[in-house]
Amino acid sequence: MIARPGMTLLELVIALAVAAMAMAAGYSALASMVDHRARVAHATDAVIRGAAERWMLESWLTGARLTPEGSIAFRGLDGETLDHLSDDELTFLTTAPTPLGASETVVHLVVERDSVPSRRGLIADLTEWNGLGARRVIIDSAVAGLSLRYITGVLGQRQAVPSWISSSVLPAGVVMTLTPTQGDSLPSALGLPIAVPLRGGR
Repeated sequence: MIARPGMTLLELVIALAVAAMAMAAGYSALASMVDHRARVAHATDAVIRGAAERWMLESWLTGARLTPEGSIAFRGLDGETLDHLSDDELTFLTTAPTPLGASETVVHLVVERDSVPSRRGLIADLTEWNGLGARRVIIDSAVAGLSLRYITGVLGQRQAVPSWISSSVLPAGVVMTLTPTQGDSLPSALGLPIAVPLRGGR
C-alpha cells in the first residue's frame, strides 16, 4: 500500500486547537488594550473636567465685586451638617462670564444632598443682576461638603474667618475646600484647596 502525503485527523485536531489558543490569546490581549485605553480615557476626562471646574470657580471669585449702592452683599455663611460635614454657602456678584452670558451675575454656591444624582453635589444658582435670566448648574455631583474661609486684615493681623457678610467690604481672599461623598473621590484639581485673592478686598 502506498502512503499518501497529508494530515491525519489527530494532526488536524491539534492544529485547530493550537490556532484556537492563539486566537484566544490575541483576543484577550486586544480586550486588555481596549480596557486600558478606556481607563486612561476615563482618567483623562476626569482630570480635564476637574481642571475646568476649578478654573470656573476661580474665575467667578476673581470677578467678585460689590455694587456702588450696596444692593448686593458678599454673603458667606458658615454651616455644618449633623454628620459634621462643612455646609457653608456663598452668594456674591461676579463680573466674570457664566453660563448665563457675559452680563453681571449673582452666584449662589451651595451643596445639595439629594438622593437623585442629577440634583446633588456642588450647585451654583445663577441669576442675572439686571435681567430675568436664571439657571442652576451642577458643578460636581461628587461634592458632599463645602468649607469656605475668608482671608482678611481688617482687624489688624491677617487671619482666616469662617463667615463674611458685607455690602461695603470684600475680604482679601477666599479659600474653598471641597469634600467628596463617602466612598467617592474628586478630580485632583478639586481635591486641593482653591485660594483666590479678591480685587479691592481687605
